[in-house]
Amino acid sequence: MGFRPALWMTICSVIALVILIALGSWQMYRMQWKAGLIAEFETRAHAAPQDVMAIDVENPVRYQRVQVAGTWLHQHEVQLIGRTFEGTAGYHVITPLMLNDGRMVMINRGWVSQDYRMPDSRPFTQTSDPVTFEGIIRLPAQKGYFVPENNLEKDDWFTLSIGDIARYRSLDDTLITSFTVDALRGDGAHKLPIGAAVDIALPNNHLQYALTWYGLALGLIGVYFAWHRSAGRLGRVKT
Repeated sequence: MGFRPALWMTICSVIALVILIALGSWQMYRMQWKAGLIAEFETRAHAAPQDVMAIDVENPVRYQRVQVAGTWLHQHEVQLIGRTFEGTAGYHVITPLMLNDGRMVMINRGWVSQDYRMPDSRPFTQTSDPVTFEGIIRLPAQKGYFVPENNLEKDDWFTLSIGDIARYRSLDDTLITSFTVDALRGDGAHKLPIGAAVDIALPNNHLQYALTWYGLALGLIGVYFAWHRSAGRLGRVKT
């Protein structure tokens, strides 16, 4: 049996093979990281709620379930563009809440459809009475690479940027800037705005991605040896 590997074919194949295996291994690492993140979310989101006023603003814990009480500051509401609920496009309603201790916290109240974007189209959400509800702490959002910048002049909002909203609405330093809160939806029929669900299904498809990269690596090995066989560089040597 003879095997005479082609130099450049071998070098290129080895480099590509190392890259493919590294990408597959990275996805395996990401799978484990995502599994831990999901477990962290589930544990904290289902724990007994803490009073949001007792949260350490210097070290907030993401996904911590909290009890929130205060009064809506509807005049400072903004709506995040491009949010969906069960396949329907709409907006997330973001409203500061004045807590009972005088501080403000930014609340993602939940989803509304296009028809209910503007506050005057849903007066039933503009209550001035004190409210109490449960929510989940979120750390400040990071703008995605392909997400447009918030346009403060046109009042178009794509990312929940606490700093942008504070500047646009001239909010003072009583606003908590280290976290926001997602209001949780209540039991029974949905009411606008539709809040977040506790059992959020976070996708974890990294195993599929890893198998894809590993499969490509195996395919590359097959192509490598097939090419050498067809080129007469692999097989029984004639005497």
